[in-house]
Amino acid sequence: MQTLAHHLLDVMVNSLEAGATEIDVTIRESIEKNVFRFLVEDDGCGMDKKLVKMAAEKGITTKVGKDRGWGLYLLKTMTEECEGTFQLSSHAGKSTRMEWTVKHDSDKRKPLGDISGVIADFIYAHKDIDVRFTYATEEATFSFFLPAMSYMYDLEKFESSSDLKRLKRVLEKNLVRINYNKAV
Repeated sequence: MQTLAHHLLDVMVNSLEAGATEIDVTIRESIEKNVFRFLVEDDGCGMDKKLVKMAAEKGITTKVGKDRGWGLYLLKTMTEECEGTFQLSSHAGKSTRMEWTVKHDSDKRKPLGDISGVIADFIYAHKDIDVRFTYATEEATFSFFLPAMSYMYDLEKFESSSDLKRLKRVLEKNLVRINYNKAV
């Protein structure tokens, strides 16, 4: 995983594979408090207590196939290297909540990456999942939920690649407006 956005995408794909129909993504960036905080909550199938305890271990997966079970392990390892935190909670049959933080100024922290692209691509590829996206800085907060905002941004049909490009521009423009730190 080369960026924080890639880690976020991996967690969102886990939610997708767990059968989630709703995914809430919140990112809080505070240079003053020296922290990036990521929170992903879903209504997927959840995990039992035993799996929650093991989920971030190397190679642990419930999925079939080679080279699986690395995402949460790599995420947890990265948070530890960046003096951050990693918390996973879940209720079997109901939901999962993942929260992780990293120190903003850690020299081991990966760059933020293309957050607007990751969110837009995921929403476009999985139109049957309701994704709520919130990004907060010390200056302002931007929240996006396509079903409630499609008319405002002329995305009612949301079928073509031009709609995807428009969504990416909407997200990027609003992230710039709240002064997110794209360069890091």
